[in-house]
Amino acid sequence: MQQPSITYSKRTIWIHWVSTVLIFGLIYTGINMEHQAVSERKFILYQIHFSLGILVFLLTIIRIIGLCKDRKPKNLYPKKSIRERVRKCVYYGFYISIIWMCVSGLASLFLEGIIHSVQSSNWQDLPEISVDGFHPIMLSHHIMAKMIFLLLLFHISGFVLHLIQKKENTLKRIWFN
Repeated sequence: MQQPSITYSKRTIWIHWVSTVLIFGLIYTGINMEHQAVSERKFILYQIHFSLGILVFLLTIIRIIGLCKDRKPKNLYPKKSIRERVRKCVYYGFYISIIWMCVSGLASLFLEGIIHSVQSSNWQDLPEISVDGFHPIMLSHHIMAKMIFLLLLFHISGFVLHLIQKKENTLKRIWFN
């Protein structure tokens, strides 16, 4: 086992921040297309959303592999403390949620019939999903999106609390040198 470092690896740092930007793009496109009627604009948002989702999925897989190989910074809190347990829940919760969001998003392409419009590149082939209700996989995709918001809130709150209480900027662990 490698010794803990002060910062995450460059690979992890780059993937973290690129994924962050892409996830905010996914949130933006997801919210904007959710209640829109079938239109060319909605179709474009779907295309962007799917492309960003595939990129996030690939980056997350690479990051998980990297986390097994790369050195990690030492823990901020004692191993058995409640704060360390909460931090780990948020940390692993992100990975599980992101992987599920990607898998459920890809499955929804087929289960909701969206794949036909993607293949034809014709926005008029886009199904009106809200008429029949969501497939359970698509519904889980929407529920997990709320979980991502909650995890993001915990993630940012943890940073702010650590900054206030310990007067330590933990951002330097995941920031570029």
